[in-house]
Amino acid sequence: MAINRKEEIVKLLKQNGNAKVADLSKLFGVTEETIRRDLDRLEADGVILRTHGGAVLVPKEKGFEPPVLQRESIHLEQKEAIGKYAASLVEEGEIIALDASTTCLQLVKHLPDKPLTVLTYSLAVVNELIKKKEISVILIGGNFDSDSMAITGMSAENMVEAYHVDKFFFSCQGFDDQRGVSEPYEAHARLKEKILNISDQHILVADSSKFGKKSLIRLLGLEDVDLLITDTKMANSDVQLLKDKGINIVRTS
Repeated sequence: MAINRKEEIVKLLKQNGNAKVADLSKLFGVTEETIRRDLDRLEADGVILRTHGGAVLVPKEKGFEPPVLQRESIHLEQKEAIGKYAASLVEEGEIIALDASTTCLQLVKHLPDKPLTVLTYSLAVVNELIKKKEISVILIGGNFDSDSMAITGMSAENMVEAYHVDKFFFSCQGFDDQRGVSEPYEAHARLKEKILNISDQHILVADSSKFGKKSLIRLLGLEDVDLLITDTKMANSDVQLLKDKGINIVRTS
């Protein structure tokens, strides 16, 4: 029944933080259009917020919080550990680039206030960097997406081509030994590709829940990642599988 299905969807959102239409369709054995109608009704009732391709729960606190900040609490302990380690790799005077992921947001929170330059398309990242007076910030300009608090589009892609970056820290929707690193949104993937092209080092920051997942757009192969930073919940056998393929991997705790 539709009512029971909507109740189950809410339970899943409480457990996982977010859900995708395609996954819910497979789980409940109904069409994606049926799931979209369920989500539309739940949104009309003020229970959820629709995101691109899925949904998140409406926060209990008063006021609107963008989905990217809601997602920050998912696997928070792992993201904090990854972000702290990644921040330790940043050297004074470097030029680094950060994507709009919540893992890179944790990196910024652990970044010491020292002279360096940060190139980013994330307003959430910029908001954190405001507190750090020694860090110069270059915000890429383009089309604003309120869900991810990110700026993408052709003008952003063109702007990136003028720069050089020492290290690019980025996350993803999923990564595995076959498909590599993949992304769900074309605009984000295109911009990340541009930044990869101007960066000396490619550092993937992704918690273990993303291993084995595949998304719509292949960004790059794991062999093109200079360093993968994940967490200790990634199985030893999976870590060894990647190491056997020459992937430089660090697990944080």
